[in-house]
Amino acid sequence: MAKIMITGATGLLGRAVKERIEASQVHQVIATGFSRAQAGIYKLDLTQAADVDEFIAQHRPEVIVHCAAERRPDVSEQDPAAALALNLGATKALAESASKQGAWVIYISTDYVFDGTEPNYAESDQPNPVNFYGESKWLGEQALLETAKDFAVLRLPILYGRVEQVSESAILVLLNQLLDKQAQEVDHWAVRSPTSTQDIALAIEKMIALRLAKKDLSGIYHFSGKETMSKYQMLLVLGELLGQSSQHLTPVAEPTDSAKRPKDCSLSCERLALLGVTSQVDFRSGVLDALEASTPALSAIGLRLG
Repeated sequence: MAKIMITGATGLLGRAVKERIEASQVHQVIATGFSRAQAGIYKLDLTQAADVDEFIAQHRPEVIVHCAAERRPDVSEQDPAAALALNLGATKALAESASKQGAWVIYISTDYVFDGTEPNYAESDQPNPVNFYGESKWLGEQALLETAKDFAVLRLPILYGRVEQVSESAILVLLNQLLDKQAQEVDHWAVRSPTSTQDIALAIEKMIALRLAKKDLSGIYHFSGKETMSKYQMLLVLGELLGQSSQHLTPVAEPTDSAKRPKDCSLSCERLALLGVTSQVDFRSGVLDALEASTPALSAIGLRLG
């Protein structure tokens, strides 16, 4: 049994990782959060380096899954200092403390480190982010791997899963556009690879098992769902599953977001595939599972399944 520390355990991905590892009953989970910390989750401000150092020294985890981040491109653009404090500063402090205590870190990063001009990016391809969110995450990657070469970076695309509020997922928040029946334009220019947090949590569990079995697991890895879709295409699937009309939505073949987005950051996931770790969840069945698990969040915006 190992001690597994999870940062951002109250967030969309961290919650799924926590539930997956706890369900296996193999390891001890040390879950941390900040603004939404609750019973069973330690409150830890990751931007306070001394507090992070003290926490890791006290609990001595063998593995740290670093999910906490400022993940919203528009917010990162508006407040770059806050995004940098969490995505770079906190990551650097965590990595240094982990290295001192002999803990192994998986840092969750993003496909937005790439500019989207040459998709199916390999782990070895040179990042070239087009917005500050991508820049801050890439800086975090560099800080992590400069601290210890045996740490791992796991780049992920756009996520969906069980939510407490639909705003937690950049995919499920699109449900608001289904409900607002006024004529709307929807991005049909940029494409992403929607990926289930359950799928990712299983992949992370496998990565941890490989590491604990003394397998070399270091450097940069990619993990992604296998389908690429625009926001408009995702909305068509969501509308069909929920019995909601999408006739009021008009696809637009040009950028629509305030922060610049890349067109197609699809990831090649060869390094994990060689270790037997691949996506197991297609979008339609995965997002249906997510909707079924998010009944209170759907009810809060006036939606229900079936």
